[in-house]
Amino acid sequence: MSSGADLNVYIGNIGAYQWRVFVAVFVFTLFNSETYHIIFVGGDMPHWCRVPELDDLPYDVQKNVAIPAQSTTVQDRDGSIEYSSCEMFSLNYSVYNHSQFYSWNRTLMVTNHTSLVHCSEWTYDQSQFISTIVKKVKANN
Repeated sequence: MSSGADLNVYIGNIGAYQWRVFVAVFVFTLFNSETYHIIFVGGDMPHWCRVPELDDLPYDVQKNVAIPAQSTTVQDRDGSIEYSSCEMFSLNYSVYNHSQFYSWNRTLMVTNHTSLVHCSEWTYDQSQFISTIVKKVKANN
């Protein structure tokens, strides 16, 4: 067997049955690959209110300074605090020095009388995903 024609004589030409099998496998693979793809594209990214004055700070510092903890749960399963994704403290962050944010004491700086405001922009935790459908849809709303 020295050429492709000799191989066709040995295994036979592609017929109607082979085409049907090929199309069925192709269609199944096409739809199945989208199922796996949506895991990465549709991942839910943790997010919280964006405070422009805090943009250059690490995520944990931003949340500690500007975002209230959820009232329903104080700590998540892994021991971390669950923060609100829709509200932030109404404070003038521009009057503080950036070094003050690293040693921010929530109990001293935020009182029961500190008002909350709803978000108009969000910061997305990009430690696991850079961009997803969720981020794009929420950013457009």
